[in-house]
Amino acid sequence: MINIQNKTNNILINKWLSFSVKIQSNLLTKTRLNYCFDTFWNMIIAPNLNKNNAALVQFKVLFIDQRVRSISYVQSVDINSRDKLFENFNLMWELKDEEYHSLKIDSVIFNYKFPGEESKWNVVKINDPHSTVKVNKPTINTTKISSYSLPNTMDLSLWGSLVYTHDLSRARIDRPKSKAVYEVNISEDKKIHIIDITIEGNSVLQFKDILDSSDNLSTFKRIIKGKVYYYKDGDLVFKQIERKCKFLTKVRGSSHISNKFLTLDIETRTLDGLMTPYCISIFDGVISESFYLTNYSDPESMLKDAIYYLMRKKYHQYKVYVHNFSHFDGVFLLGVLSSLSNNIRPIIRDGRIIDLSFSFGEGKTKYKLYFRDSCLLLPDSLSKLAINFKVINKGLFPYKFVNNNKIALDYKGAVPTIEFFDSISPVEYNEYHKEFNSKPWELQAETEKYCELDCIVLYRILEKFNEKVFTTFRADILKYPTLSSLAFGIFRQKFLGKAEIPIIDGEMFNFFKEGYTGGAVDVYKPYGENVYRYDVNSLYPYIMDSTPMPIGNPTFFEGDILSMLDKPFGIFEVEVTAPDNLNTPILQLRLKTKNGGTRTIAPTGNWTGIYFSEEIYNAIEYGYKFKVLRGYTFKQDYIFSEYVKFLYIMKNNSDKNSPDYTISKLLLNSLYGRLGMNPDMEINVIVDPDTALKIIEKHVVTNIISFKNGKELISFFEDRPAENNDFKRSINISIPISLAVTANARVHMSQFKTMKGVEVYYSDTDSIDMNKPLDPKFVGKELGKMKLEHIFKKVVYLAPKVYGGKTEDSDYVRIKGAKVPVLFEELEPLLYKSKTLEISQSKWHRNMADGTITIKDELYSLSITDNKRKLIYDTNNRFSDTAPLKLLNGKITD
Repeated sequence: MINIQNKTNNILINKWLSFSVKIQSNLLTKTRLNYCFDTFWNMIIAPNLNKNNAALVQFKVLFIDQRVRSISYVQSVDINSRDKLFENFNLMWELKDEEYHSLKIDSVIFNYKFPGEESKWNVVKINDPHSTVKVNKPTINTTKISSYSLPNTMDLSLWGSLVYTHDLSRARIDRPKSKAVYEVNISEDKKIHIIDITIEGNSVLQFKDILDSSDNLSTFKRIIKGKVYYYKDGDLVFKQIERKCKFLTKVRGSSHISNKFLTLDIETRTLDGLMTPYCISIFDGVISESFYLTNYSDPESMLKDAIYYLMRKKYHQYKVYVHNFSHFDGVFLLGVLSSLSNNIRPIIRDGRIIDLSFSFGEGKTKYKLYFRDSCLLLPDSLSKLAINFKVINKGLFPYKFVNNNKIALDYKGAVPTIEFFDSISPVEYNEYHKEFNSKPWELQAETEKYCELDCIVLYRILEKFNEKVFTTFRADILKYPTLSSLAFGIFRQKFLGKAEIPIIDGEMFNFFKEGYTGGAVDVYKPYGENVYRYDVNSLYPYIMDSTPMPIGNPTFFEGDILSMLDKPFGIFEVEVTAPDNLNTPILQLRLKTKNGGTRTIAPTGNWTGIYFSEEIYNAIEYGYKFKVLRGYTFKQDYIFSEYVKFLYIMKNNSDKNSPDYTISKLLLNSLYGRLGMNPDMEINVIVDPDTALKIIEKHVVTNIISFKNGKELISFFEDRPAENNDFKRSINISIPISLAVTANARVHMSQFKTMKGVEVYYSDTDSIDMNKPLDPKFVGKELGKMKLEHIFKKVVYLAPKVYGGKTEDSDYVRIKGAKVPVLFEELEPLLYKSKTLEISQSKWHRNMADGTITIKDELYSLSITDNKRKLIYDTNNRFSDTAPLKLLNGKITD
């Protein structure tokens, strides 16, 4: 049952020693504790004590997750204290925090030391000399909390044998059949009791009882070591336990601006559906360098030579920015990079390479480069960014000209005709053509010129972006691989202040994640005429500015918190009953599907879900009913107001084609999502097959990509991260913040979905389509106000994100997933049941293992979908209306 893990009987004066006993069953009962203690006493204490000296002893436990917790205080014992000490330890184990009893025990630990003859340690005993009144009560009524019981009333006369002091400010209570004594300090108004439980004068537990506003002594709250238990009429209604968290800390601004970066671009051609690189260019701010396929045996050799060009001391610690590295250039480069270094560490999220460190060299000549996607920092096309940042724009180039087997890469001759250029007017083409009236057009020269110009344009954009961010916020963009991380860094450096934003991970993160369902998108009516489309001005920034956010340590509770507290602020798990008469329900949940996926719906009926308190209170106004089961409460504060106001003023005071406008707009919308990131990041490493096998044996592997060079990209999660681990990362996330932002945004939009006398056709996260214009009080240019985007003469909604409308001036069609234009006239026939529209479009297939991209024509089938609401058809089988899905105990009934 138990084996001794380690022991010692060496006596060292004033030095602590440890005696550990392994618990094989991982369950510590009184019998097992007695065995451990008896073994410890007989082997260590008894042989080394006599009647003239003492020892110091402390009782601890080691859990299987390697956490150590102290169960007792340090106790002073003599040779006659064996039984009293065990009773003390046993009682304290029973009285300890109840969550300990749900955890598995690895070992019992007794820490001890013998202070020596010069220090006489004696057991302390406390006697109350102020006894004046004695009351005997033979019975006691208690409420069991996990493994221990305490009286469920503040009526001290029911606790046991009671003795008051003469001024009634203190009381002493002896429990029947127990050696424990209750020492009670009583406040002047008799509403607060501070209780100290002692055994032989040693304190084993302290707690506080606070009377409710009523005079009912059985309606009160009890505070025990950060936990709060609420009683109502003698029943435990709910309990609260504060969970200690670390908080976000401020970061320092950069002392100087850094320009240690390069830009890189790759030009490709597509032959027989296979896309291959034929030119790569690099720019370091001064020098451009290009590599062209005619000088190499194959594309891989060309790419390798380009990387060799970067592998020099002068570029050590440089960031190499590639526009669309994650989805395009990285496919060609990753295999090449892995063949040139044994030390590559990519950070990948949602299939996108956030950052890739590339180390090379040996010994004292080790160097490193970082490859990054500039699209993750500036998510827009290069041509638009060039206009906004006022730098030289991209040139003209006939992309399609090289996509022909008959065109040699060393082509020299006539200028390609206009159809080989994208989005170019005849005037622009004629101006371009004039440049070659007196000389031939050379494919290599023009490709290198165009590719190098792209690198220069990107470099100048990043240069200006960095200068503006640094002068405004003292932040260096090179420290942040993504826009959201930059926004987060700026917030922490300039706007965090003293806000206590909790860092959340583990089980708490998993709880909150269930309630983080994002924006609401629904089709209510499939067809309309004279429909008004309104958008909110910066919905999420408005919510961040105008509503309080959850801060401080989360306090866990179980039970009916709404019966005890007035509108507590937090995130709760609740049983929901939605009214059947709502056509546009406002409370959504993520529902698991039969195939293992999820879909987000806003149903009627009943279910259990996790929601932000403010969304619950809003739903109550519409007839929803809730039973709170458990959850977390928080303090609240307006933590983003300064950040939002600063950027919104900056945006409003800027021209739309200026850097200030672009930067402020991007930063406004990029902060909240960063706080909701999943802390359980996949770890990605590129290693040899032997190392890959060791990783597979130790960790949960999610993906393996084998490159042609023998290296493998391994993606995995750790089962049990160690304290000192090469892979361990610290992610500053606070999902309650992101959850609150999205929930409050849904609350804001609910007022428009439920307006009386208004028919709603469609809603997105920050937009609403309705049959009447809004009251002018809702419309304006201010943050959070509505703006009229379109008036559709006719509009068709086939599914969320799949719709099209005809305005006075033009057609407005948005088809998620479609890469080719769809006409409004093609949508209306699809309202009939079983009607589909087949669209042929090119689809890219990226193969990172082979370093190739293939393009194939595939059919995209466009039709009505029914995964959000119930579809209603008229007698002609025409899609005419929708109704909310109904749940019974969380399952769809229709």
